[in-house]
Amino acid sequence: MPRPVGARNHDFKEKRAALVDALTDFALEADLRRPSLRQFAIAAEASEPTLRHYFDDRAGVVVAILENIGQRGAPIWNTISVPAESPMEAVEQYYRVADAGMRFANFTRAHAFGLIEGIADEKAGKAYLKNMLEPALTSIMDKLRGSPGSPQSVNALRAAALAIMSPLLIMSIHQGLLGGDTEAPIDAEATIGFLQSWLGTALSA
Repeated sequence: MPRPVGARNHDFKEKRAALVDALTDFALEADLRRPSLRQFAIAAEASEPTLRHYFDDRAGVVVAILENIGQRGAPIWNTISVPAESPMEAVEQYYRVADAGMRFANFTRAHAFGLIEGIADEKAGKAYLKNMLEPALTSIMDKLRGSPGSPQSVNALRAAALAIMSPLLIMSIHQGLLGGDTEAPIDAEATIGFLQSWLGTALSA
C-alpha cells in the first residue's frame, strides 16, 4: 500500500540529519556565494525534490544548516562561559579559545555564511541570530557575569560582549575572506594582545 501524500518515512529524522550534516560541511567549505537549491542538492548527493521533502525550500535548507552550526558550536560556547578569576583573565581566556577557532576551525566561514544568508533573507537572519550570534554573545556575558569584578548590569554585559567579540570577527573576515592576509596583513597576536589589555583593564575599572 503506497504511503499517503505528505506522510514521512520511518527514518525521516535520521535521513534528514545526515543531509543536514552534508549540507553544513558544504556550506563551510564552498565558495560563499549563496548556493542555489540545485547546488545544495549536488553537494548532498541528493535531488532537489528530496531536499524539498526534508526542508520545504532553499530557505529551509539554510535554516537547518544554521541550526546545525549552532549545535556544533555549543561545546565551545559552554567552554567560553565558564567564569574566570577576574575580568582581565576572562578576556584573555575568551581570546585564547576564539583565536584557536579562528585559526583552526570554521569560526570565520560559519559566521560569514550566516551573515551573507541572514542579510539577504529575514528568515535566515533570525536563524543566524538565534542559533549563532546570540549564543556566542551570551557565552561571553555569562563568563563575565560570574567573574569577580566584572560589571553586572545586562546592558553593560552586552556592551562588553559586543566589544570583545566584534574585533576578532572583523579581523578574521578581513584576513581570511577579504584577502587582507596579503593586501593588508594584520599581526593577529599583537592585535589580540592589545585588545586583551585594553578591554581587560576597562572592565576591571
